[in-house]
Amino acid sequence: MGKKEKIIEVAKQLFRTKGYHDTAIQDILEQAKVSKGTFYNYFSTKSQLILYIIQKVDEKVDEQQNMLLLDGSLYDKQLFYSQLRVKHSVYGTEKISELYNISLGENDEELQSYMKESHYKELNWLAKRLIDVYGKEIEKSAMDLSTHFIGGLGYQFRYSDQIKLNISSSDILDYNILRLENNIEITKQTNQILFPYKSPNSLDDQESAIREIRRLLDNMINCDEFSQEEKELMSFIFEETQSSYIRWGVCEGAIRQLQILSSSQLAYQQILKELFDIINTQKTKYQ
Repeated sequence: MGKKEKIIEVAKQLFRTKGYHDTAIQDILEQAKVSKGTFYNYFSTKSQLILYIIQKVDEKVDEQQNMLLLDGSLYDKQLFYSQLRVKHSVYGTEKISELYNISLGENDEELQSYMKESHYKELNWLAKRLIDVYGKEIEKSAMDLSTHFIGGLGYQFRYSDQIKLNISSSDILDYNILRLENNIEITKQTNQILFPYKSPNSLDDQESAIREIRRLLDNMINCDEFSQEEKELMSFIFEETQSSYIRWGVCEGAIRQLQILSSSQLAYQQILKELFDIINTQKTKYQ
């Protein structure tokens, strides 16, 4: 185990036993047997350490959710439910739910930016998956369903902790999955919408489109399922979006080639289709 990994493991253990606020950097240094200079070589503050831990756990969640799709259908309801359970399983194993809540109150701009983006990403992921599984009929209400599910789940977890209720997080999750089914049926019978869902395919401004392209590529570019040629095409598109003048026509050609090369990987066809639609829209507008 390297020094960085040792610092992280010791920090997580201390955060669990002593509590985040009662754990000083010096405590971490002593137990990890590293110097202050070594610590600051990797992390400038405890907040930055939290950020790194949460990012790595979130990456594990994304990876496991995507892996489930490799052997199943994007439209399978039970597979979707398994994806919902992944985050709570990983967070439970890593024991960082409390750390996640603490991060919301940290006065660190980079950490707060990540948490905000992560929350938005989770809401959009759920809304999109609901549309995949339950159809276009619920598209306009997908964000309402997503915010209701994630918001209610979060408050129920916190309430359960506060009153020391002897109930597992998996039972709370399964309860909310059942209620989600009921909410979907209610949604189909009403025209009331609080937060109309806006598909990434309908992104209007170039800045938002670029941000969405990078987010989608981030989910795939480090995946071992892709060949070197596919990864090079992804990296090319990513780098092209960093240019002051983006050649959308060239990007469209690259994504078409990716679709051909990845034709056997059903799990990623939907993501590639989204990428193509966004890039094609931008090409039509700007070139």
